[in-house]
Amino acid sequence: MVFSEYRATQQHIVQALRRRFGDDKVNLIHGSQDYAERATEIASFEDQGQFFVSTEAGGEGINLQRRCHVMVNFDLPWNPMRLVQRIGRLYRYGQDKRVVVFNVHAPQTLDAEIMALMYARLTQVVNDMAVLGGEFNEGLADDVLGQIADILEVEDILEGATDAGIDRTQAHIDEALQRAKEAVSKQRELFEYAADYDPNEARYELNITGKHLQTFLEGMFYQLGIEVVDRLHKGIVWDIRLPDNLLTELPGKRTRIRITFDRVWGTNRPDTQMMNLQSPIIQLLLRKAKAYEFGGHVAPLTYIKGAAILTAVLRWQNDQGHRMRQEYTAVRVRSNGHVDTNPQEFADWLLKPAITGQKLPDKSVVGQWLKAATNATDLRLANVSNTDLHQNRQWVSGGWLEKG
Repeated sequence: MVFSEYRATQQHIVQALRRRFGDDKVNLIHGSQDYAERATEIASFEDQGQFFVSTEAGGEGINLQRRCHVMVNFDLPWNPMRLVQRIGRLYRYGQDKRVVVFNVHAPQTLDAEIMALMYARLTQVVNDMAVLGGEFNEGLADDVLGQIADILEVEDILEGATDAGIDRTQAHIDEALQRAKEAVSKQRELFEYAADYDPNEARYELNITGKHLQTFLEGMFYQLGIEVVDRLHKGIVWDIRLPDNLLTELPGKRTRIRITFDRVWGTNRPDTQMMNLQSPIIQLLLRKAKAYEFGGHVAPLTYIKGAAILTAVLRWQNDQGHRMRQEYTAVRVRSNGHVDTNPQEFADWLLKPAITGQKLPDKSVVGQWLKAATNATDLRLANVSNTDLHQNRQWVSGGWLEKG
């Protein structure tokens, strides 16, 4: 596996390898490819390929440990955490060989000297910031390193080094690191309000698991006439048949498709689609479920006690408008006005087949229920917000409940 930072570099490498070893021995991935194109390149590489050339687009989300154990970093990323992500494409569960990594660099050059100086300064800053409770924390050091490296304007520093010289470049590095340090310190203040810093906060979030994804598929398959022909390998692989009216909406237009919910199985079987949010099938089902004509926006529901249930996406953003946190939240309103947020009963209900009820609400109380639900989500938003973290709510769906 060969990594390059830039598309032009990738093309140069691919052309050179194909001239030497043949077109069928070289496969590639870059950011302009869609899901199906990437899957085809991976399958071809694992079948007969010898070289797999990727830009940073392959740094996450693809796994080649079954047939590959050698990596060449033709261009080294400045952020060391991106290098770790690259190596993770090969060094993971299922790899049965020693992973060998070659990093290509040009020693005894000005760039190499500047980079060495930058790494030395960066290490010192990271060690100073990665102290928690008076002790150095290695996990926190990795976090800080990734954050600072993302903020630093490394290309600007390297471009100016030729004219500025080592001394002025060193001062430039110190100034850039100080700005990055201040920015990361501010980020850490913001994230003190996130779940990672408060173990009790996560207790109030909706409990959604991989089982809910399977249940969603089963329900949508029934609604759209998609047949599960067989469940193989103890249920982790499904053989499905698509109706003709859906074929034009999926790449490949195949009637029979094999899908899996198991990441390892999906990685090792190029003919089996892994069910995640990037999957064309999941994307299709989500489009259908959200479509106005599907009728899934508001409906009478059974099996949950209460008067109404509403779901919303809660978001928190910083002063620049960047999203810092997001939650999917369910609010149940009872007929007496009592409200509970993210009840476990709702998460359990999502695992059951959807059955439409008959009861419709008295319109005179609908406004009261919406106000109660709004107050509940406002409270959740306020509990996580602060002077640097601002809030936003987007209602997603609502349902009337059979039992008050």
